Formats: sequence, structure tokens, C-alpha cells
Amino acid sequence: MMGHLTLIRRTMARKPMRSALLIASIAIAFFIHLVLTSFEHGFLGGEVDSERLIVTNKVGDASPLPISYYDKILALPGVAGATYMARSRATYRMPTNFLGLTAAEAGSFATFIGDQYDIPADALSRFGEVRNGAIAGRSIAMQEGWVLGQKITLNTSSFFKADGSSDFEVEIVGILDGKKSADTHFVMARYDYINSERSTHRDTVSSFGIVPKNGVRADDVIKAVDTLFANSAYETRTRTEAEFMRAFIAQFADIATIVRLVVGVAFVTILMIVANTMFFAIRERTREIGVLKVIGFSRRFILCNILAETFALFALGLSLGLGFAFTAVVFLREPLRTIVPDLVLTPPIILQAIALAVLLAVATGAAPAFNAIRVPPNAALRER
Repeated sequence: MMGHLTLIRRTMARKPMRSALLIASIAIAFFIHLVLTSFEHGFLGGEVDSERLIVTNKVGDASPLPISYYDKILALPGVAGATYMARSRATYRMPTNFLGLTAAEAGSFATFIGDQYDIPADALSRFGEVRNGAIAGRSIAMQEGWVLGQKITLNTSSFFKADGSSDFEVEIVGILDGKKSADTHFVMARYDYINSERSTHRDTVSSFGIVPKNGVRADDVIKAVDTLFANSAYETRTRTEAEFMRAFIAQFADIATIVRLVVGVAFVTILMIVANTMFFAIRERTREIGVLKVIGFSRRFILCNILAETFALFALGLSLGLGFAFTAVVFLREPLRTIVPDLVLTPPIILQAIALAVLLAVATGAAPAFNAIRVPPNAALRER
């Protein structure tokens, strides 16, 4: 008896150009989905900790907070540890060569980011000894060819000296590495050095980082911090690190909505194309389906065969789309590291694509399949 695989292979080979175009269309749709979803994941930061908290000014993330809040935050009963940082965009040599500059206290900051970055102990020790010491991320250090002991000048956009300049000379005392795909396109400088050299916003920070104690709910710490500084000159807004990252990205664009709109349009288009093509393909084979019924093939066999043909189209399209998406992500990862530090095609993204392929295959194949089995054999045999 002729099996499903034989029928599927022969029906797809019957109109090879049509089958190839359908597979190509499906592959393009899944390529768009996989790449854009990877971009969304990378923008929002796949390695952020949902329990760590970020404290910023309630007015806006760009507004400063007084560093005097640090001791008050540490004194709260639910806080296991805290750090502070002043951030600025910086350039090196050329106005278009951007990187991040974070002024921080080495010990507490290294503890706060310890699950994301590896900072050598000798680098931390040297960082504490050299007043203008700096620890560079591996990505920017390799890009610029920086070596230990090298002195570099960074031009900042937020830190200004009394003479109006914004150039800060730092000495590279260490290189930090990111775990997994964490961003390393930044430089960490000493807060006390930057703070003493700048003339604006002195003794202020961009944000505080908090690690709650084990067993303490993040919501309880958030409420305690914001209540502590309520009705003050500098009210605070405390969020989880994941929420902070989403809000930060939303300042530039609603990446999630853009991705959903583009992917949605792509899949609705594919749904209509494949469903319409399958209807025509089944109509062309109406007489053949009637013959199958007459010689004894069951309605269930015919139904499963048509659905299997649709699944085969989506399986081939998904495989091609996945291959192209993986290649694109590999090639784009380094050039876009400063924009999308966490660009990677993760297993959850792939599983989501597989689930979508199954759903779309059922949606596009069900109607033509049920329509085919409803046609009586005598009516099917009269088709020309």
C-alpha cells in the first residue's frame, strides 16, 4: 500500500516550482521572526536579574540622585548589599566611536555585577590603588587594542570640568570579561576620581543598585526605598533590573511592539498564501482523491495525508529559515554588539518558532483537508 511519505513526495514534486516558492515564503517569514525576536531579546537584555533592583530619580532616569542616599539604603532591613554608579556616554578618539563609561566604587559594584562579569582580583586591587584607574570590557579593549598600563582619554557627554572640557584621562588597570553574552563594550572608572574632577552634579549618582536579602520580597524592598525618600527634594523610583531595562529601551522605541507588528504581518501573509495555494492544489487533485476513496483508502488516511503535506512544507520552510537566521545572527553579533549586546538565537526562541510552525500548519491545512474528505467519490470522479 502506498504510504504517506510516498504520496507527500510525489504531490510536492508534481508542481516543483510552486512547492519551492511556498517553502521559500515560509522560510522568509520564519527568518524574519527568528532574527527580530533575537533582536528584541538582545535589546531587552537576556542576562538581567529579576531580583536585583535599580533606584533612579522619580523625575526621570537622566536626573541625578544625591550620593548621601547610599548609606540610608544600606541601613534598610531588607537590603543585603548596594552600590552606586554615575553613567555617561563617552567617545574615544572619534566623535562617532561610542562606548559606555560607568563611574563606580569598585568593591560594591563588582559584587553587584558578579554574576554577569568576571573581574580579576589583581585588577580590582590595582583599581583601588590608581586614582584614575579604569577597568575596560573585553569587547572595547580588543576593538581599540588597549593593554594594561595604557593611558587613554575619553570624552564624556555628561561629566564636565570647571574649564568646560569633558575629557578624562584614565589608566587601564584591568580587563573584565562578560559571562555568556553580557555586554563588555564599556569602561569602569573610579567614582571618586570622576566626582572630584567634574564641576556639575558633584556628589550625585545616576542610580543605585540593590540586592535584597534572601527570603525578602523585591516588592517589599521597593516599597521601603521609595517610602523612605517620598516627599524629599529627590524622590526615587525603584524597579527590578528587568523592568529598568525595558523602560530604558522604550525611551528610544517600543521594540517589542515593532517586532510583534512586523512578525504578525509576515505570518498573516504567509497564512493566506499557503491556505489559498493548498485549496487550489487540493482542487487540482479532486479526481485523484476520489480514486483513493474508491480503491479503499479511508477518509482518515486522506485527511492525515493532506495535513502531513502541509506539515512537510512548514518543516522544510522552518529548517531553511532557522539556518539562515542562525547564520545572520552569527555574522551580525560582533558588528552590532554596541547596540544589541545580547544578540543570540536562544533555545526558547527556537521552540517558539517550532510551536508557531505547528499552529500555522494546522491552521492552513485543516480547511482544505476537511473540504477534500467531504467530496463524495462519484462527484470527485466526474472532475476533469
